[in-house]
Amino acid sequence: MDRIIFHWTGGAHTPSNLDKQHYHFIVDGAGNVHPGRYPVEANRKPVKGQYAAHTLNCNTGSIGVAVAAMAGAVERPFAAGSHPITPAQVDALVALSRDLGKQYGIPVTPQTMLSHAEVQPTLGIRQRGKWDIAWLPGMAKPGDPVAVGNKLRAMVAMPAAPQAPVSAPKPSAAPTPAKPATGPLAAFLRALVAIFKRSK
Repeated sequence: MDRIIFHWTGGAHTPSNLDKQHYHFIVDGAGNVHPGRYPVEANRKPVKGQYAAHTLNCNTGSIGVAVAAMAGAVERPFAAGSHPITPAQVDALVALSRDLGKQYGIPVTPQTMLSHAEVQPTLGIRQRGKWDIAWLPGMAKPGDPVAVGNKLRAMVAMPAAPQAPVSAPKPSAAPTPAKPATGPLAAFLRALVAIFKRSK
């Protein structure tokens, strides 16, 4: 495979059957990854009706990964819609792209890992006004697609955070034996206890 193309579905946070036909992997609102209908290899040499058609004239050799989001989104004036991209989706998209890049030997470059919105300016393949992914959580409005793509690529290029080892709980320290009380009051109380014990 030659490249990974990032998308949003333009729908709700749950992948639909149509989404699964068009993308190899879809990330839901909670960051869970769902496989699409077609395997990645179906796009190596696409056969009509038997591959994931995610990017106009750029499906051959391309892995399509999408976040299930942006239903009702409007580019200008900007509105993120009823299901904006979540931070969990960004994290999962980045981790998935990193893993796919390693698996298929795809380097992290603007030509090989890019958003749908970058396909026309970067690869010179005309698209139909696509602006996914030109907006990420925390942005006030969509940005330059290549600049946003650079943010995603920088995240993909970072090493994965190491998982903290699960350590067994430390045994609790043995209780320190209580020291016998000292002083005149303590001696008086001990004597009193001894008297009561004898009287029983």
